[in-house]
Amino acid sequence: MPMSFKQYVDNVIFVPNKKDEEKNMASVEMNPSDRNDSDSSLHQRNAEVDQPSSTLEMIDSQGKDKNIDAIEKEILSTSTDDDALPSLTHPMEKKILRKMDMFLVPLMCLLYFLSNLDKSNIGNAEVAGLSKDIGLKGKEYNIAVTVFFGTYVVFDPIGTNLLKIVGPPVMISFCLFAFGLISLLTAWIKNYNHLIAVRVLLGAFEGMIYPAINMYLSVCYRREQYALRFAFVFSAACLSSSFGGLIAYGCSHIHGSLKAWQYIYIVEGAISVGCVPFYIFGLSKHLENSWFFTKEESEYIVERYKTMSTFNPDEKFEWLQVKLAVKDLKTWASAMALFGIDLTTFGLTVFLPIIITSLGFTNVRAQLMTVPVYFLTAIVFFICAIWSDRIQLRSPFILGACLSTAVGISIVLGSEKHGVRYFGVFILCMGIYVNAACNCLWLSGNNGNYFKRATALGINLFFGSGSGLVSGQIFLARDKPKYTLGLSLCLGFQVFAMIMTFIQFLLYRRANIKKQKIIDHCREVGEPIPYNEKLSDLNPEFKYMY
Repeated sequence: MPMSFKQYVDNVIFVPNKKDEEKNMASVEMNPSDRNDSDSSLHQRNAEVDQPSSTLEMIDSQGKDKNIDAIEKEILSTSTDDDALPSLTHPMEKKILRKMDMFLVPLMCLLYFLSNLDKSNIGNAEVAGLSKDIGLKGKEYNIAVTVFFGTYVVFDPIGTNLLKIVGPPVMISFCLFAFGLISLLTAWIKNYNHLIAVRVLLGAFEGMIYPAINMYLSVCYRREQYALRFAFVFSAACLSSSFGGLIAYGCSHIHGSLKAWQYIYIVEGAISVGCVPFYIFGLSKHLENSWFFTKEESEYIVERYKTMSTFNPDEKFEWLQVKLAVKDLKTWASAMALFGIDLTTFGLTVFLPIIITSLGFTNVRAQLMTVPVYFLTAIVFFICAIWSDRIQLRSPFILGACLSTAVGISIVLGSEKHGVRYFGVFILCMGIYVNAACNCLWLSGNNGNYFKRATALGINLFFGSGSGLVSGQIFLARDKPKYTLGLSLCLGFQVFAMIMTFIQFLLYRRANIKKQKIIDHCREVGEPIPYNEKLSDLNPEFKYMY
């Protein structure tokens, strides 16, 4: 029978029903006793007992007598959903999810929308005559694109940790105001040196936005609820590219004292600055203190933290967590994959309007022709995110998106017909946000401790954003109209990203097998499953997503 709208809202967006949960867990070959919602025990199991740092030592030591408090805590940690513990199926869970989806997700969507709007407007400005009007020569435009990522990569890892220290209202509002004002003032630059200065400053404040959004969502949502919410955020990025094309098209028809590219910067910068009050008054430093929650809901959120495998409000910064993230091979496999993925994403975001002009469209029409491309990209990403959460898989969507991007690039490179090449652009862009987003979501959801996750994500984004330093130098003016060099390198790195993603899958699969052996051993000998809060996702009961 077709699913009613109410059933869709309840079962797809908010909480899956029991039958769906069982099917989903079976699809990733997990033992029913090791469901993702069993992660709820990780922050409670043996919390008051000193645990050895080694897993083998934990297995040996926990065969000894335990005190009454430890036994009671273990019983509590193995309670079912029918008890009063917060869980995926708890009635209060649906209430707080609705409110977060209603008030917080739109703010994160708008923030990422504005960030991408101001980040990529240099491409539309170039089509509108930027280089000609300020006298750019040779590779100066490419250098201007590249220096943005010089500060962007430095502030990526800073943003992941700064969010928890100063709080979302302060950090996000300040960054939004800063990059909005910088974008607005770009309208009055006069030469190459001015352009370099504003691009360097823009990269510093833009660089903290994406990691802040990623980390904030990981605090608010369980990892089983993560991808769908992030789909809205990344769809906003797709739409910002479409909206940027519409703004550029509209500005090209303004007959005033300024040039069209100047109006693009003024309009987009003013929009960003005007949205700052939403974040000053709409966000709270601590989720449970948000203005839209009742007292009962706030109390539930505090208890909910104890059953989340991805956030503990009492976590303090420890160098151990940084060390664990740096030593983890999965962190580096993810980072190298994201480098290959983002080389295309960043390159196309900036150079797509220019590439489309090579298909026979005028400058104004080229800006307009990007709109349907990014609109389709948003729809495809949203569908993939829904299913990624439903079946609790990440790697198949990354591999599929990389393949789609590679096929699209091949079509654009191999064909001489404008219609076929434009079709290739659609195929290409369908995957450029799916693979980038799922890569980051995969890494975030598989790191339990906040600061380990912040470090791993910081490394990941450092490499991903670092690809922007390369992308700005491979789409050269002398390669117009086909940009053979830039697109060929993007094609090669998409294949490289697929290889690194598959390696990452194998590493997670091997880790899960080892964890299952520890669990099976404990059950055979009648010993409790070892748990050490400092080890977070390294604990046996924390199952990695594939």
